Amino acid sequence: MKVINKYIAVEMLKSTGIAVLFLLSLVLVITFADELDDMGTGQYGLIEILKYLALIAPRNFYELLPSAALLGALITLGSMANNYELTAMRAAGVSRWQIIFSVLRVGVMLMVISLFVSETIAPASEQAAQMLKFTAKNEQVALRTKYGFWTRDGDTYLNIREILDSSELKDVSIYEMTDHNQLKYATHAKTASFINNKWALKGVQQTAILEDRVEVTHSDSAQLDSLLDPGLLDVIVVKPERLSIMGLASYITFLENNGQDARQFIVAITSKLIRPFVILVMLLIAIPMVLSVKRAGSTGTRILIGALIGIGFNLIDRLFGNVGVLYGLNPIIAASMPFLLALSLSVFTIRRMG
Repeated sequence: MKVINKYIAVEMLKSTGIAVLFLLSLVLVITFADELDDMGTGQYGLIEILKYLALIAPRNFYELLPSAALLGALITLGSMANNYELTAMRAAGVSRWQIIFSVLRVGVMLMVISLFVSETIAPASEQAAQMLKFTAKNEQVALRTKYGFWTRDGDTYLNIREILDSSELKDVSIYEMTDHNQLKYATHAKTASFINNKWALKGVQQTAILEDRVEVTHSDSAQLDSLLDPGLLDVIVVKPERLSIMGLASYITFLENNGQDARQFIVAITSKLIRPFVILVMLLIAIPMVLSVKRAGSTGTRILIGALIGIGFNLIDRLFGNVGVLYGLNPIIAASMPFLLALSLSVFTIRRMG
């Protein structure tokens, strides 16, 4: 049985690898075609587009892995069925359940890979990709550090310690420099809100550095026509799909402690926790499509059906999550419902195989 387990694992990993490379290449080519429309905007050229594609690849890999696992299982088991290898295994005394568990062992390995990519590589690379694209298109210098977000516009430097959303900032510092790179003004605001295409500052303190003295003025509010493009904040503001599970958990705690709505992030963390197990469900769906067939079938037909199932599941999964947030459904139930339905259907189908 060890030989059979190893054989199935090697063949499935090869087929899944080919499937994920094909799907990833397809997605990146489509994205490349879309990005060509923006080429030439600012400093966003071909090199920047290629860097952007490389940075978003880990997130796409993680999202495509369940569908690739489904296709890999269909290709591997379908080929074995067409070559009567599964029939030979059954004649040698290998039960259907032993074959199923051999397939699921590969699923566990793919789960570990999925978790590693989604938790260690994808969040940072996705954030870097969005930052690269925006700063190149708008020719702005921007940096996110443990001391907050920094950006530069000409001789003005901006530091934001806390970003609530793309139009609400807290603990904002503005540093204006002279032509000789000497500090001219240092302005601090407790909050900044983007209202009617202007930034409204509250709790403002401005320090003017003069030749012979320093002047400090205070005001309850002030307005600036130009502080920061809100589009840049749309890039750097916390988005659920760009966070790891630990990052989501910390942010949900922060939102709840401050009395803010965290449903969108609860849906995201539930989906992230479930996502690796979707790989096992996809394999369970693939198994009866091959083992329950009495005679050899078309591999192409199986691949087409598998692709449709993978696409359909992703669409339904996103639909349930968005509908749950929109209509105030329990976020955990909304995020897990597609997974539970697919799991129930696959288990029911396998049990009917006998």
